[in-house]
Amino acid sequence: MAMPRPALAGVRAVVTGAAGGIGSTLAAALAGRGAQVHGLDIADVVAAEGEDRVTGVRCDVTDPAAVAAALADAAGPEGVIDIVVAAAGRFPNRPLEQWNLEQFEALWRLNVGGAFNVVREALPYLRRSSAGRVVLVSSSAAHQAVPGFAPYAATKAALIGFSRSAAAEFGPDGITVNVITPGLTATEAALHGDVAPFFASVVAGQLIRRRLEPDDLAGGVLFLCSPGSAMVTGQVLNIDGGGVTY
Repeated sequence: MAMPRPALAGVRAVVTGAAGGIGSTLAAALAGRGAQVHGLDIADVVAAEGEDRVTGVRCDVTDPAAVAAALADAAGPEGVIDIVVAAAGRFPNRPLEQWNLEQFEALWRLNVGGAFNVVREALPYLRRSSAGRVVLVSSSAAHQAVPGFAPYAATKAALIGFSRSAAAEFGPDGITVNVITPGLTATEAALHGDVAPFFASVVAGQLIRRRLEPDDLAGGVLFLCSPGSAMVTGQVLNIDGGGVTY
């Protein structure tokens, strides 16, 4: 009996922030479903042992020229990209009075400008796909009042507004644009960073009281990238164990 073809076999995907954390998990999940993934990051992207469907690309997503070159390579001779997942970003936590405008602009340039660069440069290639998909990784901080996260929350809320307008523009081409808003997720950076002390209180406020792991995000993203999500666009999928309900 022949084995069924992987759901995303032959699909070309680009994932930013793929060297670690949420981005690397999503790149691996897409590759596991058969996609050929170009993982973009300023650090080296190391694929799991035996995984030959993830190609690491050194790329600063805040640099439009670097993004254009990386996506042209990802599109290959056919000039097609089917999936874009924008996961690159930073999540600093400190009181607003300790920020200055230069620091805020640098965060905005990465968290919002990076997604803008990748989506804009990918659009011609997505239009050649029979089922273009864009997924932006925002944060449940966009829905909550969290002290110490004002600049970060602003960037993540901006991604939601960006996605809705982009969904309206890209819809006539059959390209969907959606957002996931994860809760506090147990990436290496979070577990060993300044947000580590928040895990206990965040879990206590969730309906499902266990720590959110990067793998918990994969199912939602795989659905939004799948053929079955063709009529889902302009939406925000909250994946946070019920920390926020609406």
